[in-house]
Amino acid sequence: MGKYGMSGFVAHEDINPTSEWQIEIETALTTCDLLVALIHPEFVASKWCDQEIGYALGRGIPVFAVRLGADPHGFVSRFQAFSGYGKTPIQLAKELFEAAIDHKKLQDKMADVVIDLFVNSGTFASAKKRIGYVERLKVWDPSYTPRIEKALKHNDQIYGAWGVPEQVKLLLKKWK
Repeated sequence: MGKYGMSGFVAHEDINPTSEWQIEIETALTTCDLLVALIHPEFVASKWCDQEIGYALGRGIPVFAVRLGADPHGFVSRFQAFSGYGKTPIQLAKELFEAAIDHKKLQDKMADVVIDLFVNSGTFASAKKRIGYVERLKVWDPSYTPRIEKALKHNDQIYGAWGVPEQVKLLLKKWK
């Protein structure tokens, strides 16, 4: 998900041997803005997965459930799950990212992420794609305008991308 300006934490992969694993998990749960639960057939057998979802829901952070061979259960089942069937990790990450942009509780955080991605576009194609994400934003911090104006002036991948400068100008006019 780094491609989308987000990071993930998977306990079995991200905790170093000899670390106090439970503290690492608690820290991740306390500091995350979104929990993605990959619901697979062995999920229910875990002694930890349901607790982690409950912890996140108790904190009031969004939980995105992804069906991977099993259906969500318990409190998270009240939300429509994503289908992970037949999707590559990149396809699923894109779908989760786009849902996060539109999620009411994540709009401020995702606006920061989207603006950072756009102003740092490294290719014409990424600038073209990312301006679409910027156009989807439902919140706007006044600091975004000068950042985007600077990027439009100094990032050749933005000012040189066909149609993007015009989209930027319309967008900035909308938010003034």
